[in-house]
Amino acid sequence: MGASGGLLVLWASSFFTGVVFEKLQFSITVDFSSMHSVECWRLTNIYGPCTEPDRSAFINWFRNCDVSDSINWLFMGDFNFYRSLENRNRPGGNLTDTLIFNDAIDHLGLIELPLKGRSYTWSNMQANPLLEQLDWFFTSPNWTLNFPMT
Repeated sequence: MGASGGLLVLWASSFFTGVVFEKLQFSITVDFSSMHSVECWRLTNIYGPCTEPDRSAFINWFRNCDVSDSINWLFMGDFNFYRSLENRNRPGGNLTDTLIFNDAIDHLGLIELPLKGRSYTWSNMQANPLLEQLDWFFTSPNWTLNFPMT
Protein backbone atom coordinates (compact mmCIF):
# COMPACT_ATOMS: atom_id res chain seq x y z
CA MET A 1 0.00 0.00 0.00
CA GLY A 2 1.56 3.26 -1.04
CA ALA A 3 5.27 3.55 -0.27
CA SER A 4 5.40 0.88 2.44
CA GLY A 5 3.94 -2.36 3.60
CA GLY A 6 4.17 -5.92 2.52
CA LEU A 7 5.67 -9.02 4.03
CA LEU A 8 8.25 -11.52 2.88
CA VAL A 9 9.45 -14.72 4.55
CA LEU A 10 12.57 -16.45 3.18
CA TRP A 11 14.41 -19.50 4.49
CA ALA A 12 17.22 -21.86 3.51
CA SER A 13 15.45 -24.92 2.11
CA SER A 14 18.53 -27.04 2.79
CA PHE A 15 17.95 -26.50 6.53
CA PHE A 16 14.16 -26.13 6.90
CA THR A 17 10.94 -27.01 5.18
CA GLY A 18 8.29 -24.34 5.49
CA VAL A 19 4.53 -24.48 5.04
CA VAL A 20 2.35 -21.38 5.16
CA PHE A 21 -0.02 -21.83 8.11
CA GLU A 22 -1.88 -18.52 7.80
CA LYS A 23 -1.70 -15.50 5.53
CA LEU A 24 -3.56 -12.33 6.53
CA GLN A 25 -3.47 -8.69 5.52
CA PHE A 26 -1.03 -7.94 8.36
CA SER A 27 0.85 -11.23 8.89
CA ILE A 28 2.30 -14.36 7.37
CA THR A 29 2.70 -17.40 9.62
CA VAL A 30 4.92 -20.26 8.48
CA ASP A 31 5.42 -23.64 10.17
CA PHE A 32 9.01 -24.84 9.89
CA SER A 33 10.57 -28.27 10.30
CA SER A 34 14.31 -28.87 10.53
CA MET A 35 15.82 -31.05 7.81
CA HIS A 36 18.48 -32.22 10.30
CA SER A 37 16.58 -32.82 13.54
CA VAL A 38 13.04 -33.26 14.83
CA GLU A 39 12.68 -29.57 15.72
CA CYS A 40 9.52 -27.79 14.57
CA TRP A 41 8.60 -24.16 15.10
CA ARG A 42 6.30 -21.41 13.90
CA LEU A 43 7.22 -17.92 12.72
CA THR A 44 4.79 -15.04 12.37
CA ASN A 45 6.08 -12.04 10.42
CA ILE A 46 4.01 -8.93 11.19
CA TYR A 47 3.35 -5.56 9.60
CA GLY A 48 0.77 -3.95 11.88
CA PRO A 49 -1.71 -1.47 10.40
CA CYS A 50 -1.53 2.19 11.44
CA THR A 51 -5.17 3.16 10.94
CA GLU A 52 -8.58 2.00 12.07
CA PRO A 53 -10.45 -0.27 11.68
CA ASP A 54 -7.53 -2.48 10.58
CA ARG A 55 -5.48 -1.54 13.65
CA SER A 56 -8.14 -2.87 16.04
CA ALA A 57 -8.64 -6.00 13.91
CA PHE A 58 -4.89 -6.64 14.06
CA ILE A 59 -4.54 -6.29 17.84
CA ASN A 60 -7.63 -8.46 18.37
CA TRP A 61 -6.18 -11.14 16.09
CA PHE A 62 -2.80 -10.94 17.86
CA ARG A 63 -4.32 -11.19 21.34
CA ASN A 64 -6.34 -14.23 20.30
CA CYS A 65 -3.50 -16.27 18.81
CA ASP A 66 -3.49 -19.76 20.28
CA VAL A 67 0.00 -19.97 21.79
CA SER A 68 -0.22 -23.39 23.41
CA ASP A 69 2.27 -24.57 26.01
CA SER A 70 3.87 -26.98 23.54
CA ILE A 71 4.57 -24.70 20.58
CA ASN A 72 7.86 -23.04 19.65
CA TRP A 73 6.63 -19.74 18.22
CA LEU A 74 8.39 -16.53 17.17
CA PHE A 75 6.53 -13.28 16.50
CA MET A 76 8.56 -10.58 14.77
CA GLY A 77 8.15 -7.44 12.75
CA ASP A 78 6.75 -3.94 12.68
CA PHE A 79 3.79 -4.03 15.07
CA ASN A 80 3.19 -0.25 14.81
CA PHE A 81 2.75 -0.22 18.59
CA TYR A 82 5.25 0.78 21.23
CA ARG A 83 5.42 -0.83 24.67
CA SER A 84 6.20 2.29 26.68
CA LEU A 85 6.10 6.04 26.19
CA GLU A 86 9.89 5.80 26.60
CA ASN A 87 10.00 4.03 23.20
CA ARG A 88 9.74 7.54 21.70
CA ASN A 89 12.30 10.32 21.57
CA ARG A 90 9.68 12.96 22.43
CA PRO A 91 7.08 13.34 25.16
CA GLY A 92 3.53 12.41 24.34
CA GLY A 93 2.22 9.34 22.64
CA ASN A 94 -0.78 7.15 23.17
CA LEU A 95 -0.75 5.53 26.61
CA THR A 96 -3.90 3.55 25.80
CA ASP A 97 -2.13 1.91 22.85
CA THR A 98 0.77 0.86 25.08
CA LEU A 99 -1.67 -0.69 27.57
CA ILE A 100 -3.54 -2.56 24.82
CA PHE A 101 -0.30 -3.86 23.29
CA ASN A 102 1.21 -4.93 26.62
CA ASP A 103 -2.06 -6.58 27.63
CA ALA A 104 -1.96 -8.71 24.46
CA ILE A 105 1.68 -9.67 25.07
CA ASP A 106 0.93 -10.58 28.70
CA HIS A 107 -2.22 -12.49 27.73
CA LEU A 108 -0.18 -14.62 25.31
CA GLY A 109 2.65 -15.06 27.84
CA LEU A 110 5.20 -13.89 25.27
CA ILE A 111 8.80 -13.10 26.10
CA GLU A 112 10.49 -10.13 24.44
CA LEU A 113 13.89 -10.68 22.89
CA PRO A 114 15.60 -7.29 22.82
CA LEU A 115 16.72 -5.92 19.48
CA LYS A 116 20.35 -4.86 19.39
CA GLY A 117 21.62 -1.69 17.79
CA ARG A 118 19.51 1.42 17.42
CA SER A 119 17.07 2.49 20.11
CA TYR A 120 14.42 3.41 17.55
CA THR A 121 13.22 1.55 14.47
CA TRP A 122 11.04 4.22 12.82
CA SER A 123 11.44 7.91 11.96
CA ASN A 124 9.06 10.41 10.39
CA MET A 125 12.12 11.71 8.49
CA GLN A 126 11.52 15.37 9.44
CA ALA A 127 14.20 17.95 10.29
CA ASN A 128 13.39 17.43 13.99
CA PRO A 129 12.38 13.77 13.71
CA LEU A 130 9.96 11.79 15.80
CA LEU A 131 11.65 8.46 16.52
CA GLU A 132 9.87 5.36 17.85
CA GLN A 133 10.56 1.70 18.42
CA LEU A 134 7.80 -0.13 16.56
CA ASP A 135 9.66 -3.34 15.63
CA TRP A 136 9.56 -6.17 18.15
CA PHE A 137 10.63 -9.79 18.54
CA PHE A 138 8.77 -12.13 20.90
CA THR A 139 8.97 -15.83 21.68
CA SER A 140 6.59 -18.29 23.24
CA PRO A 141 7.63 -19.62 26.67
CA ASN A 142 8.19 -23.04 25.10
CA TRP A 143 10.68 -21.54 22.61
CA THR A 144 12.67 -20.02 25.46
CA LEU A 145 12.76 -23.39 27.26
CA ASN A 146 13.86 -25.30 24.17
CA PHE A 147 16.30 -22.68 22.88
CA PRO A 148 17.61 -20.88 26.00
CA MET A 149 20.60 -19.34 24.18
CA THR A 150 18.35 -17.35 21.81
